[in-house]
Amino acid sequence: SVKDVSGRARAALDIALGRGGDQVCIMDGESTRFFGGNTAGVEKNTRVRARVVSQAIHELMIDSDKILIMGHQREDYDALGGIIGVAAIARALGKDVRIALSKETSAIDKMVNVLNESEFWQENIITAEAARVWVDANTLTVVCDTHRQEMVAAQEALEISERRIVIDHHRRAADFVENPLLTYLEPTASSTSELVTELVQYAGVPVKLSKAEATGIYAGIVLDTKNFIQQTGARTFEAAAFLRRAGADIDRVKQLFIETFDSIQLRAKMVFEASRTEGIAISVAPEGLKDMMALAAQSADMLISNEDIEAAFVLYSLNEGGIGVSARSKGKVNVQVVMEALGGGGHRTVAGAQLQGMTVEEAKQAILEHALEALHSAEQEEEQQ
Repeated sequence: SVKDVSGRARAALDIALGRGGDQVCIMDGESTRFFGGNTAGVEKNTRVRARVVSQAIHELMIDSDKILIMGHQREDYDALGGIIGVAAIARALGKDVRIALSKETSAIDKMVNVLNESEFWQENIITAEAARVWVDANTLTVVCDTHRQEMVAAQEALEISERRIVIDHHRRAADFVENPLLTYLEPTASSTSELVTELVQYAGVPVKLSKAEATGIYAGIVLDTKNFIQQTGARTFEAAAFLRRAGADIDRVKQLFIETFDSIQLRAKMVFEASRTEGIAISVAPEGLKDMMALAAQSADMLISNEDIEAAFVLYSLNEGGIGVSARSKGKVNVQVVMEALGGGGHRTVAGAQLQGMTVEEAKQAILEHALEALHSAEQEEEQQ
């Protein structure tokens, strides 16, 4: 019917705007395709939206007896930072709150151990299974640092709850958490931790962050900005300053990101063995290592810190079979588009994919073709301007 079609067109428009607005979104039957998306995001320096969202969250929390907070599966420090801030607001409002963490939290264990020194965190961090039992249709569920239903830490709990809030800084993907009451999606923000820091400041009640909590949120900003180098706007520093005043411990953040000798050696090996075609570098990680995803991402970061390289792709084996790809770009090549062509996605400068049913050689070939195409079209655009 006309109504359905116009509803879908509106949804497509929302998706295109949520992904940065400089693109065409075509909904063709079941599939959603995107064209364009070649300009970088512009930071919005007004806080009006943060204020309005904070007010809305305040109202929704006041109307809720129970609040469940979660990030994405395999949480990183930015997901944890977002969780910490939202939990602090819920606590300030005197609500019954639980934090659901997924099974694979190894990346954030150091910080979780620090948080667990306080009673609040020790008592309120629960597993996805426990969350499913605890939650009911009326529970307010807040999802941080992802907006994709299949990526959340406690999927079943999210499905039971009928009142959902999404806070995220990733460009909008086609699959979104269903029927959220409130969506705060700000792709120009450096991190979810930055967004949540602003929400804490405008919470309408005084929110007390402990030293450990301020440190955890600060760590989220440090992680997602690569130490204030990437996607850092004026508001990022304002959020960092607020957290520093709240007692964020910079030395402790350094401890969280300290590396082992083995991981540094492995990264150097992957950079050394990378092959380069024009401005595209591709490397394959050695087999049988744990934490491969993080190492691949760091190696790709190292590769694009060279002046001759526009985009880097690091391939690694997934535990469950298939090949993971970590993609990074300086900004000229849109790696989101390259990864989407292979069934993945992400940001313009940071993206990834999981490839099934192809050999490493085939994967390398497919990535190189798409990446060169993106590089050449970017170069043509530069010439025309």
